[in-house]
Amino acid sequence: MDVKRKFGALILTSVIVMSVVFWYAQQKPYSTEQVIDSLWDKYEVQSTQIGDTDPVISIDVYDKNDIPEVEKYLKAKLSEDDLEHYEIEVFSRWS
Repeated sequence: MDVKRKFGALILTSVIVMSVVFWYAQQKPYSTEQVIDSLWDKYEVQSTQIGDTDPVISIDVYDKNDIPEVEKYLKAKLSEDDLEHYEIEVFSRWS
């Protein structure tokens, strides 16, 4: 009976480990570009730019009232490394 328990625990542990590995492998890798591109679906954005030579992320929104929401969204979605590396500029040329 003891061998059956050990074998059952081994099988259960193997299934759990395989499930975690499979789930982890299915996660999309983090990308700064993906976060910036996701703004187009959530807000009325006119343009986005990630600086090549200057570490600046510039976001131009149509409605200036969206600026605090976009800044909050970026702070929540960007990695700590990105937040330390890039200066974030959210502005509106229209209103």
